[in-house]
Amino acid sequence: MTLKKEDFKKKLVYASMGVQVCSYYQPIVCLQSSKIFAYEALIRGWNDCSGGEMAPAELFSCAEELHLSKEFDLLCQRSAFEFYKDFGRSREALLFLNINTSCISESLSEKEKITALTKSMGFHPSVIGLELIESEAKSAKDLFTFVQNQRESGFVIVVDDFGSEHSNLERLMLIRPDIIKIDRNIIHNVDKDPYRQSVLKSIHSLADMTGAICLAEGVETDEEVITCALLGIDLFQGFAFGNPSQNLEELEKQTLVKIQKYRELIQERMLTDIKTTRRLTGDINILADWLARQINPSDYDGMELIFMEFMVMNPEIECIYILNHEGIQISNMVINPLLMTSTVSYIFKPSIKGTDQSLKPYYMHFKAFNITRYLSDKYLSSTTGNLCRTLVLALMKGGETIYLCIDFLEETVKLPIKMEKL
Repeated sequence: MTLKKEDFKKKLVYASMGVQVCSYYQPIVCLQSSKIFAYEALIRGWNDCSGGEMAPAELFSCAEELHLSKEFDLLCQRSAFEFYKDFGRSREALLFLNINTSCISESLSEKEKITALTKSMGFHPSVIGLELIESEAKSAKDLFTFVQNQRESGFVIVVDDFGSEHSNLERLMLIRPDIIKIDRNIIHNVDKDPYRQSVLKSIHSLADMTGAICLAEGVETDEEVITCALLGIDLFQGFAFGNPSQNLEELEKQTLVKIQKYRELIQERMLTDIKTTRRLTGDINILADWLARQINPSDYDGMELIFMEFMVMNPEIECIYILNHEGIQISNMVINPLLMTSTVSYIFKPSIKGTDQSLKPYYMHFKAFNITRYLSDKYLSSTTGNLCRTLVLALMKGGETIYLCIDFLEETVKLPIKMEKL
């Protein structure tokens, strides 16, 4: 049985009694500090007639139909405080409140309501995070005014669902949030998807440059948590750490245990990665020295088979080629056969003999400094579209300086690029 409109109105009239709706809480954790950073308040309701639960979407839909969205938004905020205040006053954790930005206006009344409610419940605005779904705002001007007013009052500004269907960078620049909640669509299976990982890193980099903290929303598996942590994410929220609950004391205990579990898993993975990187760095130089000894200056084209066999034995190598002292490619670029299929890519493809590579940063380092070996920073490979580093060795062969260039696959962004022999 659905709730009648007049019954719903009673919910709003008797909102202060906290009888018709209640709040559940989900923890937001910081693994770096081993603490619960915040709790997000989530509204729950039930049907008086049937005694059955009502989905949040049904509650909000009914409020909108009755033109009572503002009143219901305030009801949700009041409920969140009522159920949290006794527990939260003795904790350092913030309280996150969802704000329906579709019903804000340019006036100061919304600011005054939230500020007054916050203070009346015994909290300072600085420990309250206001979650904004920025795509719902009807007016960019009103949204900007609202955010500025709340920030001046001391509230923490949080953008929710960033990376979802309607979010955009223009609104992000307008709001300039303190915290960016990355949508579950990006987090889901991020450990298995290099493209999602790249998007996540880009958002994290954007947050760093704008002074915001990233929060991975909807983490559910161990691998999602570990992958997000290794990519630099600061805060986490999802079933991996705790389901929404009213029992805050028990939720706190369970969450702290899970925080310790994930810290141990991440430390273990980080140690493995560090050891692997150190080993590979040493191996790279040993491999490069061996390959340099095989160079025949009288037959660079004949080196292709040796290069190919070398890459088959060392799959972390993406491609190999040789430049002359002017930075001109004097051999064809030999691609790791594991990265080759049958279809040509006109965006990412190997360079051919005669290509001028003299503007490559790694070549310019040899022109600027008297060095014999250089390992580049990570960059996007124009050959495969993946992230790579180039190790370059300056060699004296046939009475002139040549440069042996070995591209090492640093990180897979795209699946193996499809190519044909040119």
